[in-house]
Amino acid sequence: MMYELVIIGAGISGLTAALWAWEGGVSSVLMIDYQKRRGGFTLPYWSSEEFVLERELLEKAASLPYDIHEQSTVVGFFPGANGQLHQLYVQSPMGTHSLEAKKVLIASGSLEKPREAHKIPGTRPAGIMTPMMAMQLIERGYQPGRKIVLIENGRISRSTAIFLEKETSNLVKYAESDWELTSIKGLSRVEGVQLRHRMTDEIDEVACDTLIFAKGRVPCTFFLKGTPIERDHHDAIIVDATGKTNLPNIYAAGSCTCLGDDDHSNSMELAKETAKHLF
Repeated sequence: MMYELVIIGAGISGLTAALWAWEGGVSSVLMIDYQKRRGGFTLPYWSSEEFVLERELLEKAASLPYDIHEQSTVVGFFPGANGQLHQLYVQSPMGTHSLEAKKVLIASGSLEKPREAHKIPGTRPAGIMTPMMAMQLIERGYQPGRKIVLIENGRISRSTAIFLEKETSNLVKYAESDWELTSIKGLSRVEGVQLRHRMTDEIDEVACDTLIFAKGRVPCTFFLKGTPIERDHHDAIIVDATGKTNLPNIYAAGSCTCLGDDDHSNSMELAKETAKHLF
């Protein structure tokens, strides 16, 4: 099967680019996403006031006539040379199949960088999770914990706090701009944390059985390992202002790129700018 455009990722950037492609008259487009429904990693938050534009985007994208392979992952990506078609191998519940594309837009997003990726003193007990993991537990009907400490550092963590406040009253929030997480205590499960105020050096110790924390992002570009597509030392795809990579007819947009941000707040604008230069 051959497509004019294959979009890897059906999150904020992927859906935005797909809408622009449809408005531009591109009819042969395939979207690939590993989740069960379109929307990307931030989908659980789209009912909050922090994600109004994203919610409107999802409503518009629902009418797109494009093919979408959900619960699917790109396991092989072979860029075409000298204007040749790009070849992709996709793993889905139905098995593995190959396809070709004239152009590829990588909009695979990024994951939160958890506590393990940061040099925070203390033990490594259970009960420490990222905001997105906490939201997934809530969606499935589970309580993340009884005494929760949440470090706020963006709209994702703020939205998580709002959802948690509806579920439990035993939630303590700290703004990451004001407080630094300096120590974690606990053996089998977290028992408490220590924080230091950045301006006054005040120390605050609070007992908890759950810590919700994430800082930074991990671009989802693992499937590009072994390809000539250039990435920086954070594994983010290196692109110019128009979303072009170092290879012809391969573009990237959103938080998987060097221009993306940790809060996915500029993903829509990056995708719009990239879509303008696709055709």
